[in-house]
Order: sequence, then structure tokens, then C-alpha cells
Amino acid sequence: MEALNIFLEPNRTRKRDVQERPTAMLPGWFGKADSNAKYASQAEMLDGYVAEREGVPRGLLLLKQSSPVGAEIYWMGVDPAYHRLGIGRALIEAAVEAVRTRGVRYLFVATLHPAIPYEPYERTRRFYEAVGFAFVLEEQFPTDPANPLGYYVKQL
Repeated sequence: MEALNIFLEPNRTRKRDVQERPTAMLPGWFGKADSNAKYASQAEMLDGYVAEREGVPRGLLLLKQSSPVGAEIYWMGVDPAYHRLGIGRALIEAAVEAVRTRGVRYLFVATLHPAIPYEPYERTRRFYEAVGFAFVLEEQFPTDPANPLGYYVKQL
């Protein structure tokens, strides 16, 4: 198998295209059309780290710097045929390396709250915990009480 290539994609249109591909392949994670449209729009503006294998994009991580010391993984997706092959971990490592050079000390990610027993997100939370994130905060939304968020942080 060809080596994994991780790089910061400068082309806005390409980032959006790369973001939309795994979104369509992962309906268990990205099943809300209005949210998906917002993610695609943000892909054009945020730093986007692409994971390529065999010359084909297999994953993307969108990174948003929220303060001088904090950044957020705004969106991440990996082609399901390539899950559990180190692509997500490599994307996290690339993001950590990038934000450390900017003086960032905390990397955040929000996902479905751990109290919600939905298997795809149970895997997501286990992944983030395995790469050093810890659950630190919950948020309930009055307009969407069935989907509370869990915030995770990784100290760099």
C-alpha cells in the first residue's frame, strides 16, 4: 500500500470537494442536510488537512483557531473503507503540529454527548480519547434536546 500523504490544501474549491465526499459516505455521522451545507461552506474558509493514499483523498480535517491558545477540530471525516488504518490519527498529528507552531496549547473537538448511546459516535468518542482528548464539558441546545454535545480537549 502506498504511503499516506498529509498536506494543507490551499485550494478552497478542492477542500470543499474533499469534504463533501466523506460526508456523503458517512450518513451515520453526517445525516443532516443543513449541517452538511454549513460544513461544506466552512471547508472553503478553514485550514483543511487532506490525507491522500494512492493519490486519492481518503480523509480531511478542518481546523479553526478560536483564540491565541485554542483551536478546534471543526470537522473530520475519513473514507469508511479506510477506517482503522491510521488516517484519522495522522490527521490529528498534522493538526497538532500545525497549531503548536502558532503557540496553541489546547485543541478542542465537539461531538455527540457520551450519554447518547449511538454506536457511530461511540466509536468517534473512543477514537478521540485514544489520541489524548478528555471529555470536559457538555452543552444542551433547547432547539435540539435529543442531540447534546460533549466537548473534548487535548492539552498540547
